[in-house]
Amino acid sequence: MPDDLYQVTQNGPVITFRLTRPEKLNAMLPATIDALRDTINEFRDLEEVRVLVIRSTGRYFSAGMDVTGQATKYPSGSGTAFRRLYRQLHLVFDELEAVEKPVVVAIQGPCLGGALELSVSCDFRLASDRATFRLPEIDLACLPGSGGVSRLTRLVGPAWARWLVIAGQSVDAEAAIRMGLVHEVYPEADFDKRVDDFVTGLASKPGEAVALAKVAIELCADADRSSGRHIERIANSMLVGAPAHRAAVESFAARRRPKRGG
Repeated sequence: MPDDLYQVTQNGPVITFRLTRPEKLNAMLPATIDALRDTINEFRDLEEVRVLVIRSTGRYFSAGMDVTGQATKYPSGSGTAFRRLYRQLHLVFDELEAVEKPVVVAIQGPCLGGALELSVSCDFRLASDRATFRLPEIDLACLPGSGGVSRLTRLVGPAWARWLVIAGQSVDAEAAIRMGLVHEVYPEADFDKRVDDFVTGLASKPGEAVALAKVAIELCADADRSSGRHIERIANSMLVGAPAHRAAVESFAARRRPKRGG
């Protein structure tokens, strides 16, 4: 494992993929993306693992994809080769979005370009109060092409997407939470603990219910109201009465049952 690029660790039901290239602002190389794909596959297949967390080391979360030499490596007319390479990136982000377990990204510092595209592919985005977000591609005469337009617009709406994609503006953590880009902002001093607490709670949720919730939410996002209600009913019909549901209801009832002789 190339420790200078990333580290993968498992602690009980949580697997962590950590970018470990702080001297290069955690800029991601193709090998990083390959390793992330392998981690997603492992995460999907291990029943006892409930949550994937993506983190990084150093003052930057990530400066995005390492674009050094791209202009010379992919000169005019070599679009097919460029698309072939970046198709792998698209597929990895699609897998993050589709895996039927929650994925959390913990953003402790600046999150740029492809790193922001990675982040919007995750289910939960938690930010330190020193995190910032920017899509610099417009200044390189190109566009963010791995979800930085499509997923971002779906997440924050076209007005804020224009702010980030066309104007190339940087937004701080408080602005990010206002626009719906992140779910929560924690103080830098206790960021790691707050992330760990959230992830621990998430890992304790019933796995099958979480999986169906993730699928149902994704389907409902593009469905009309009537179709959305059908999706809810179908998903719930697969859960209600199952052993996990019965055990949870019995446990809840036992906690609410009045004590005799009280």
